[in-house]
Amino acid sequence: MPQIRFILFILFIGILSLSGCGGSDNGGPPATSAQAQSKLPDRIATAEKSLQHLKQAINSGLVRNAFIIKEYAKILKSQKPELKVLLNNLEKDATVDGAIFKNLENRLSALKNQPELFETPLAQYQEANAIIDAAQPENYNLILIDVVNVLADMSGGTLPRVDTAPKQETLAANRSQDMGPGNQLIGNPAYGQWTNQGGTSIWEWYGMYAMFRDLVGGRSYSYNQWNRNRDWSYYNDVARNRNGSVLKKNKFAPKSKKYGAKRDYGVNRKSYGSSSAERRKSTFGSPGSKSKSAFSKKSSAPASFRNRSTYSRGGFGGK
Repeated sequence: MPQIRFILFILFIGILSLSGCGGSDNGGPPATSAQAQSKLPDRIATAEKSLQHLKQAINSGLVRNAFIIKEYAKILKSQKPELKVLLNNLEKDATVDGAIFKNLENRLSALKNQPELFETPLAQYQEANAIIDAAQPENYNLILIDVVNVLADMSGGTLPRVDTAPKQETLAANRSQDMGPGNQLIGNPAYGQWTNQGGTSIWEWYGMYAMFRDLVGGRSYSYNQWNRNRDWSYYNDVARNRNGSVLKKNKFAPKSKKYGAKRDYGVNRKSYGSSSAERRKSTFGSPGSKSKSAFSKKSSAPASFRNRSTYSRGGFGGK
C-alpha cells in the first residue's frame, strides 16, 4: 500500500527538532512557599509562552508524532469507515484542538484563575513547572506516543507501534490482559475520568471517546481491575510523574509497568532527567549518522532506539 510505504519512509527520516522553549527548570525549586509565591508570576508567564511556542510548533507540522497520527488516522478511516467518528477525534490530537493540548490549556487556566485548588504556592509553582515541561515540543511529541500506538493497535498490526515493543511482547512482559482498543488512554484525564459507581471506581470515557467502550462489547473497567492487569503506557508510566497535573498526580496512581521483555525498548527512563541537548546526543540524533531500519527482520527493536529523543532527528523505534 503506497500510504504505508510513505509512512515507513517518514519513520526513517524524522523531522528536524526545535530547540527547547522556556526551559523546565529555573535554578532549582524554591525552598519555601514564600519563595514560590514571589517567583510564581514569572513561572506562569513562562508557562504561557511555552504553550504558545508549542502551538506554533504543532501548527507548523514540526511535532513528528502529530504527523504520524494524521497519517495513521487517514489510513484507518479508509480501512474501517465505521470508526470514522472515533478516528476523527483521535486525529484531532495532531492539532491544537486535540484532547492533550486542550488539557494543558485547562491546567494553565486553573493555575491562573483558580489558585484555591492548590494547597500551597509551592504546589502552584510545581504545577507551572510541570506545564512548562510538558509543553516542550520534544516532550509533547513523547506524550503523543499513546495515541499513535492506539491507532497502530487498531490496525491489527499493519501499522507499526512507536517507541515500544510489539503488543504481544509487552502484554507478556507485564503479565497483562489485552483490554482492547484505547487501553493506553485509560487513566489519562484528557480522555475520561474515574467515577464512583456503587463504591467502585469505574473508568468513564468522555462522550467523544465512548466508542472505545463499544469496541470491547460495552465492558467497563474498575480501577482495581485495570491497575492489576493493564499494559504499559507512556502517560501512566512516564508522563504522569514527570509532567502530570499536581492536582491529580497522587489520585488513582497506578502501579509501574515495564517497557518490554529482556530489552529496554523505546525510551530509556534515565534519559528523562537529562537536558534537551544531552537527549539529542543519540545514535539517531547525530547529524549525518546512518540510522538502522526500525523494521529490521533481525530485531524488533534495535539497540540504537535507546537513549534518544523521539522528537529529534532520526527514525522511529519499535513496532
